[in-house]
Amino acid sequence: MKKFPFSIFLTISGLTIVSFTALYTMAGNFNYILKESIYILIGFTIVYFIILFDFRIIKYFVWIIYGASVLSLIFVLYFGVVINESSRWINLFGISNIQPSEFSKVALIITLAYVFSKDNDDFKKFCYSTIILTPMVLLIFMEPDMGTSLVLIFIYLLMMIISIPIKYPIITISTVLASIPFAIRFLKPYQYQRFLSFINPQKDPLGSGYNVIQSIIATGSGQIFGKGIAQSNMTKLKFVPVQYADFIFSAIGEIWGFIGSIIVLGLFAILLSYFVRTYRNTNNKFGKYLATGVLAMFIFQIFVNIGMCVGMMPATGLPLPFISVGGSSTLTNFIALGIAININLYKEEITLAAGI
Repeated sequence: MKKFPFSIFLTISGLTIVSFTALYTMAGNFNYILKESIYILIGFTIVYFIILFDFRIIKYFVWIIYGASVLSLIFVLYFGVVINESSRWINLFGISNIQPSEFSKVALIITLAYVFSKDNDDFKKFCYSTIILTPMVLLIFMEPDMGTSLVLIFIYLLMMIISIPIKYPIITISTVLASIPFAIRFLKPYQYQRFLSFINPQKDPLGSGYNVIQSIIATGSGQIFGKGIAQSNMTKLKFVPVQYADFIFSAIGEIWGFIGSIIVLGLFAILLSYFVRTYRNTNNKFGKYLATGVLAMFIFQIFVNIGMCVGMMPATGLPLPFISVGGSSTLTNFIALGIAININLYKEEITLAAGI
């Protein structure tokens, strides 16, 4: 087996430690930690197997991966587990719930990387990539899961920007903006209220604006050095709803303060810079586009989640990578990380056979 990058191992370990302190403070026990530890161990095992093989092998399974992803998204709409009016999960033999929309992020990255790496003209790439994206976004939006739909759109846009002329991304962005008034009609009431609360959370401080207001207060209450686990009462007393997932950064702000929050941002910066280096290190088109997709996935989730917790972005229900609770999201993050590591590890072979 090729060498796992030690800097990335330390980065993921640092994020995990921060996550565990927040989860322990919320629960007052090790239940969340034990559950997440299992997923993290599975995640590292997945990375181990991914980096055993040259990533170019994925090309032979692109359409199987894409087809399986779309079928799972259709399946979850009709037979999925419904939680809080959303049908996003499939029960796996009564052991755990899996969320197909999470894995669709990686499926989309792989499929678009394959399409953009082909020697077709730019217009065909634009059409093929849009056709690939559309059913995924619509199916996920119907669950409903607006946050993940936006992740897929961002992945598509960033990969397209580096692949084909800028006029095509501009066409897509213009189309999306023009369709917003139409799309609003299909939003669930709670989704519409989230958008309104982002504009003015004080308008309904005990209703739609409550989560954001409490998150902002909790994040700022840690001040410079944080309150520590024992004194973080807003987190311990559960003033912030869904803090273990969507709003976990507010717990970090309270426990670790401004300094701890900056350290977390620094760890994410190390992770993102690794994906940028991965892009630069390979001359293989497929590898470059895979790295771009992985970078886009992490950038969007990191900035939207943290922005949501401090009131700078609307609440969309996106997890914070390697920190929020969530088995499917954790495994998806590790799969994407494994792909990036694989590209870096095989960069010498790729450089010699750049056309493959």
